[in-house]
Amino acid sequence: MTEVPTTHPGRPTAVVTGASSGIGAATARALAAAGFRVICAARRTDRIEALAAEIDGDAVTCDVTSADDVEALAAAVGDRLDVLVNNAGGALGLEPVHEGDIVKWRRMYEINVIGTLQVTKALLPALEATGAGIVVNVGSIAGRTAYEGGGGYTAAKHALAVMTETLRLELWDRPVRITEIAPGMVQTEGFSLVRF
Repeated sequence: MTEVPTTHPGRPTAVVTGASSGIGAATARALAAAGFRVICAARRTDRIEALAAEIDGDAVTCDVTSADDVEALAAAVGDRLDVLVNNAGGALGLEPVHEGDIVKWRRMYEINVIGTLQVTKALLPALEATGAGIVVNVGSIAGRTAYEGGGGYTAAKHALAVMTETLRLELWDRPVRITEIAPGMVQTEGFSLVRF
């Protein structure tokens, strides 16, 4: 990122969910380096507070599956937001579909899909208020390609991809851009330890 949007005076603001490690932490650092005030949101308070101190940002403890936490995040953001990076996600278990753990599948769907929905709904008014808001949903190539033992994760990421496409169609005439990035395998602390 080399250019900072100028939708309003001062530093533009970005929210990154799942900012406590991996892609989220790297994204928060990149946005801060590009001149954004970054609000780091995640469940692990100690990590996001350390990251916020490092990048001169703010930390908001937030479990995206908690309506109360998301409401608190929206309150911390205020009435204007330039960029939302919906990065919070998770992959649990490697069982084949026919042996799938319902609790793990439900949790993956709640984090990857419902959590993204809750955060986007809560912050959309602030994104639209800037006149040029940007929503980036961090999906996965797993949302487009199946792999053995990944049924629950691929299903959740496919749902996220379709939700992103639908949101883009529904908001085409409003002042907010919707995009998804779908990385392949990334060596991050969470994914590499949990999955492989």
